[in-house]
Amino acid sequence: MDFNKIWREADWPSEARQIIEGLKKFPDNSKIILLLRHSQRNEPEDFDVAANLNLTPEGRKIAKIFGENLPIDKSIRLFHSKADRCRDTAEEIFNGFKQIGGEAVLKGILLPLYRIGISMDFFMEENKKYDILEIFNRWSAGLYSPELWSPLISYSQKATEIMWVEIENAPEKALDIHVTHDLHLLALRFGWFGIPPSKKWINYLGGFALSFIEDKILLYNDNKVTTVEIPYWWKKT
Repeated sequence: MDFNKIWREADWPSEARQIIEGLKKFPDNSKIILLLRHSQRNEPEDFDVAANLNLTPEGRKIAKIFGENLPIDKSIRLFHSKADRCRDTAEEIFNGFKQIGGEAVLKGILLPLYRIGISMDFFMEENKKYDILEIFNRWSAGLYSPELWSPLISYSQKATEIMWVEIENAPEKALDIHVTHDLHLLALRFGWFGIPPSKKWINYLGGFALSFIEDKILLYNDNKVTTVEIPYWWKKT
C-alpha cells in the first residue's frame, strides 16, 4: 500500500494536509497550540464505547507522515488523551518528526483531553435518543444537570487553565500538539471562540490551532487564519 499516495490524495487526511499549510501562516517566532483529533480508527458497527476503536494500520502510517511534514524549525511537545488511539497517534507523530531530525518531547496524558465531565451511562442513554450534534447543542444550552455533565463553559475554562498556561511556559517557537477526540474539539472551539459545530464533522487528524499575538489570538480553523478576541475571563486571570 502506498501510504504517501494516501497522504497526498485521499479524502480523509485532507484536513491534516491543510493544517500543515495553515501552520506556515503563523509568524515564524509564534508559540502555537494545535488541537488535533486522533488518526483513523477502526469503526464499530454500532455506537459502543467498549468496541475496538484503536488506530488502523493506515491511521498509524498517516499520523507518522503528518509528523514528517511538520515545520522542522519548531520545538514540538505532544500531549494526548488516555485513550490508546490518541496515545498511538501522538507517538506516531513523534516518530515521524524525529525521523526528519526534529526536536520533540512526548509529554503524555493531559486530563482535559479525555475527561469532559460526563457520566458515561448518562451519555449512552442520551445517544439512544439524539445524534451527537443534538447532544452537544443540548449540553451547550445548559439542559443537562451539572451532576450528570459539567457545563461546557466550566470544562472549557478548566482546559484553558492547563493548555494555555503550558504554552506560556514553553520555549520560543514551540508547537504544543494536543491529541484528543471530536467531541472535545467541538467543545473547546465553541467554549473558547464561540464557533458552533456544523454538519461538516471534524475528520481524523483535523482540528484547529491558535497563537497569542499581542492582545489578540491568531486562530487557524476551517482552513482559514483569522484574528479573534481573547475571552474576557482569560484576561482577568
